[in-house]
Amino acid sequence: MGKFGSRSIAFRPKASASSARHPPTKYWNGPFRFFDLPPELRDHILKLILLDWDSTSKDAVHLFLTNKRIYTEAASIFYYEVLLDNMHLKGTADPFLAGSLTAVTPRLHVRNLIIRFLMKEQMYLFGEVYGTALQEMASRGKLQSLRLEIGSRFPCYEFWGYEDELFVYDNIRVVAEKWKGMVISAPLFVTKEPFQNFLKFLEESKIPKIRLFVDAEDHSKFWCMFHRPHPSGKKCEGEWRGNAKVLKIQWSSLVKALKGAKAVAPVQKDC
Repeated sequence: MGKFGSRSIAFRPKASASSARHPPTKYWNGPFRFFDLPPELRDHILKLILLDWDSTSKDAVHLFLTNKRIYTEAASIFYYEVLLDNMHLKGTADPFLAGSLTAVTPRLHVRNLIIRFLMKEQMYLFGEVYGTALQEMASRGKLQSLRLEIGSRFPCYEFWGYEDELFVYDNIRVVAEKWKGMVISAPLFVTKEPFQNFLKFLEESKIPKIRLFVDAEDHSKFWCMFHRPHPSGKKCEGEWRGNAKVLKIQWSSLVKALKGAKAVAPVQKDC
């Protein structure tokens, strides 16, 4: 045997006591203590169950029925952002926002809420069912952001006076008392209780962030003084020529302009 081989064997280090083989690890055979896990890990597990495409509705139901603490943590994930498309309800209140509160009412766990609604048929709900529910969601629940979208294809012919004198637009002037008596053209509807209660809701709401949008493709020039100007500098006049699908309304300006507004007789022009 060569010299190199004999020396490599002779000077091979001996195994130390610390490197001795350890006995097999003993695994816990008792119940799994889910709440002993860090919050971040629990959150990750719940998201896998609730939001993963492979999960079923039964998985979520079973999770919610486990106990109150798991329900609270799971609901905060499942209802983090909710879209309520009220366009098909035709004036009735959305069940999600109706009813009294209990410890397990889903809407208390919503953080971001989007409501799409019809102006004529559903605006009155903000002065009744929705207003109370949304205020409770902010004060007693987790609601931080509310996005309101006046439904697409608004305003329709019906809104602007072809079927109901309440919605007449032509030759109607409104006194905006909060803006030093400024007179603007607007539908008579803005002076009525449903619209005025909507403005009151916006002004008195305790929700940290509220945004209001109208359809960019089909809106009346009435809204143009309350949304951003067209980049070209040209007046929109009810026909937005940009790529935006919705236009953000400065609702604080809307409130200042129209809260307490009253209809007045049109100005007579000299012949």
